[in-house]
This record gives sequence, structure tokens and C-alpha cells, in this order.
Amino acid sequence: MGRNLLTEPGIARGLILSSPKHLRVDEWAIWTPAMLSQARQNPPFPIENPSLGAGRAPLLMSVPVAYYTTFFRPQLWGFFVLDFERGFSFYWCTKAFGLLAAVTWALRQIGVRSYLLAIFGAIWVMFSSYVQWWFSSPGMLPEMITTWAICLGCAVCFFKDRHRGKLGLALTSFIFCGTNFVLCLYPPYQIPLTLLMLAILIGVWLENSDKQDSKSTIRGLILIGTGLLAIAVILIPYWMDVRGTLEMVAQTVYPGQRRSAGGDLSLFKLFSGVLGFFESEQTVPAVYDNICEASNFYPLWPAVVLATLFARFRNRTRISPLLATLSIFLICFGLYCVMPLPAWLLRATLLDLATERRALLALGLANIFLCCFFLDRYRAAFLSKTTAAICGAVLWLGVVFLLLQGRTTNAVYFSDPWHWIQPLAISAAILLLFFWEALRFRWLPTVLGVLLIFSNAAINPVMSGLGPLLGSKAFKEIDRIRAQDPDGKWIIYHTRYFAQLVKATGATVFNGTMIVPDLALLHQLDSGANESTYNRYANIGCEVPRKSHEVSASLVYPDFYILFLPPDLPVLANAGYRYILFPKEWTDGRRYGFTLIEKITPGDLWIYRRD
Repeated sequence: MGRNLLTEPGIARGLILSSPKHLRVDEWAIWTPAMLSQARQNPPFPIENPSLGAGRAPLLMSVPVAYYTTFFRPQLWGFFVLDFERGFSFYWCTKAFGLLAAVTWALRQIGVRSYLLAIFGAIWVMFSSYVQWWFSSPGMLPEMITTWAICLGCAVCFFKDRHRGKLGLALTSFIFCGTNFVLCLYPPYQIPLTLLMLAILIGVWLENSDKQDSKSTIRGLILIGTGLLAIAVILIPYWMDVRGTLEMVAQTVYPGQRRSAGGDLSLFKLFSGVLGFFESEQTVPAVYDNICEASNFYPLWPAVVLATLFARFRNRTRISPLLATLSIFLICFGLYCVMPLPAWLLRATLLDLATERRALLALGLANIFLCCFFLDRYRAAFLSKTTAAICGAVLWLGVVFLLLQGRTTNAVYFSDPWHWIQPLAISAAILLLFFWEALRFRWLPTVLGVLLIFSNAAINPVMSGLGPLLGSKAFKEIDRIRAQDPDGKWIIYHTRYFAQLVKATGATVFNGTMIVPDLALLHQLDSGANESTYNRYANIGCEVPRKSHEVSASLVYPDFYILFLPPDLPVLANAGYRYILFPKEWTDGRRYGFTLIEKITPGDLWIYRRD
């Protein structure tokens, strides 16, 4: 994408598979430049980096930091023992392969006896559109899911295993991965995932209650408590060092003061995973801002719940306790997503600190774990052909109703017949295989797995190195200027993306993506008049005011605002901001006291220095 923004000719260097996606901006325009910025500081990997945010912002991010907590984040180890590009490759490989291995192992631990079904569950998680479109984002989904799954598997071991060596290894892994999970520092994902882990552990305990004695239960609870206490002790120095920065975040308008009341999603958005095959950046229902927000997991759990209820009430088939707890979790969280809930309940469960949209991750994982466990345990036929046909038809008509509901607000999107035929045909095939009990165990995972891989495997491109960025003329020229004047600070106008490009060289940049706002500087600029706009995690764009010489701000999205900033303010000069970058010629540069020092093509970047 950097090559596209810089309008460089030719094929992107190092591109192996697929193509860059503009809307994967969290990866190519935020986190990759942030990692480069950390690596190119002097000394490298500091705990403070003003280009990323005020205070000790790097400690709140999933970026390499020369700090003891990095020991608990093996995905970042490569940056310290390899060159940057190989360290970056190691980081991406641990995200992908770690997720696949951890989810497979967790499914086996909770009771999925088939290796193939456990692998299928990991593939379902990995290649769901939600995970692929949010693969490298502030929440760091792969690392979070991986560490969550390992902690879940270890916690199950605490109740089942009696071998001291295995229990010791499980406890060590629980502490190690639990610390990593906490350090992801994204409560909107972590809170629902923690509640999901609790639901699964209760289900597994009930599932095996006839095989366990009271000593096993007490041992498991003691080991979980010991692990949680050890994680808390390990993070005490971290808490002391980052407490001030966390207090700054807590006082921000977004996300610090954001609270959820439930009910933010419609039924269409809750079950929109039925549209999650063969989507693209250009084909998104109008109710979403982009394909990332439109992504979801295919919701097969209503079929599982319906089938098990019919089996229970018609055939007296026993309902597995784990299926019951997962079903209850899915129903309760589904209600949280589509209807407001009492404030006391949200505070008690901490869901007021989450969001309905981010709760889809826990719902998706619960859906996948439920389906895998069902397919593994319910292999024998237990529904009559008539009952199976009726259940399948009812659920398929539910998909029709869902699409009709979507059409009321998305008439243009659903005017394309493909947007009806594709989800209805795929849903018909999946439901047919689900309720055709002779084929379900073998063919449903195969067909669904193939559909997921072919639909979503190309969302994230595969690259060899970072040549399009590090080898670009713009990066090299900006880096040359930075090396000549390492203390000179930068402001980038008209685009936030080039602000991130300049950060990648290691230069200090005023705007772009800021994890924590620098309120001390911002208050000097406008005396706090626009604090409700800029006191937030934000992507900051800068523009030169046209009608006045005063600072003002305009909020575009909750995480994006434009700051109208005169570049010649004495406050900026005193703070060391000497360089201005424009993606076009700045004809008023002389009037503001700046001189052109470099024009970069391709890219049409104009760099000015304060006289």
C-alpha cells in the first residue's frame, strides 16, 4: 500500500501471494510503522516514544520494547535477535501458526476427540472473515486468541491431570501465556473472552463431574488462583511504570470514557456471518463503513441448539453440559448485542467496558467450539428425516428473513442478485450437510473449511521483506534528512498516512496515529477549548487554517479528527517542530517562514524546513 500511495511504478517488490488491501490500514499504516519507529530510536525499542503517544505509550502497544515484559511475548523476540525484516517475519509466523496450534490443542483439551475436527476448528477460527480482516489491529487478535486458548487448555488440565510434571508445565504455561494475554491490553476483546473461558471451564467440569472427586476440583481452583496471583505479581513493576499512562487513557473521551449499554447491533449485524464468503472491499452492505466492520463468523450455532433441543424433548437424548453452557453463553451474549441490559448487570460482568461489535469475537469462538464439540459427540442419527428437514427449512427461511431485513436499509447492495443467490445457496448447502446425519461428521467440516479458505485466505497478502516501504525513494530521502537532524520534529499536512511513513524512519512526528494524546502540548496550542475532540486515541490529520490563525479541531470519526494548525506557532517552534511535509506544493511556505528543502518523486512529496 505504501507503494500505491507513493505512486511508484512496477510490481511491488517481494509480493508473493494476493494483493495489498487499503482497508487493512491498521497493519500497513499504523502497526508496521510503529514497530519500525521503535527499532530506529536511539537507543532502540524505548518505553517512551512521542511519535506513538504521550507517556509510556509503547508499553500499551504490541510493539517491541526493551523491557522485562517482552520476555512473556515470544512473538516479539525476533526483533531483538534478528534484523528487523526477519524479526518482522518471525512475528507474523508466530501469529499465524501459533493461532492454529493453540486452538487445535485447546479443542482437544476440552474434549473434542477427533484430531481432524480439532484442526477444522482451528482453520475455522483462522480463516473466518472477522479474524482475517482484523488480523493485525490494535487488539492483536491472533496473539490474544492464541494465549487465551493456551490458558484455557492449561486450566482444563488443572482439573483433569494428576501427574505433577504435567501440572507444573501447565501452570508455567498458564502464567506465561496469561501474562501475554493481559499485555494485549484491549478490554473490549479480553472481557468477553474471559467470560467465555469461564463458561467453557464450567461446562468441562460438569462434563467430567462423574469422573472427578472433590480433590480434583479443589486442586484445579487452587492452581488457577495460584496462576492468577503469579500473573499479578509479575505485572506489579509494569503496573507501577505504566500507571500514569493508563490514568491518561482512562480520562480520554475515547476509549477511556466509552461505556456500553447493550443493544447496539441489529439482528442482521449479529448474524451477518451468513454473508461472509467471497466478500471484498468493494462489496459491503451500506449499514457498515467498510469490509472490516462488516466481517463476522458464520453462525451455525442456532442449528446446533435447535437440533439438540429437538433431540432432548423428542428422543430424550442427554444434552452435554458443555453444549449447554456454550449455548447459554451464546444466547446471553446475543441478547447483550441486540437489546439494552440493566446497568448493574453490565457493571458486574464488566461488559460496560466492552462493546457489542467486539463481543462478536467471543460469540464467534463460542460458536466454533460449540459446533466442533457437537460434531464430535453427536455422530449417531437422533433426528427423524421429517424433523431434520423441518429444522433445516426453518433455519434457511431465517436466512431469507435476515436478508430481507438487510434489504430494508441496503436496497442498493441487495439489488445485485449475487448478494441473494450466494448466501442462500451456501446456507442451503451447509444446512443440508448439517441435518443429513449420515454426511454431517465427514462432509460438513470439509465443505465449510474449503469455503472459508477459498473465501478469506487471500485477505492478508504474503510478502517477502518490507521492500516496498524500506526501499522506496520517499523513505530513503526522509530518513536521510532525519539522520542529518535527528532532533528535528515533523508535522505532516493533508494526509495522516504519510505521517506514519515519516514515523517509520524514527523521526518524531506531531500527528498520525497517537495512542495517548499529548494534552500538555495540545493545551498550549488552544488552551483546552477543543479538548473533547482531541482527548482521545486518534488518527490525526493536520490542515492549515484558511480563515483565521487560530487552532481548531473537527471530529470526523470517534478515532479520527482534523486539527487546523498554523505551522508557524511559537509553541511548535519552541518544541522543535522544524519540518513540514505536504503531498503537494505549498505555495504559502515563505509566508509562514518555511523554505522548500526537498521534492520527492514519485509520490510528489514536498518537504519544508523552518527558516
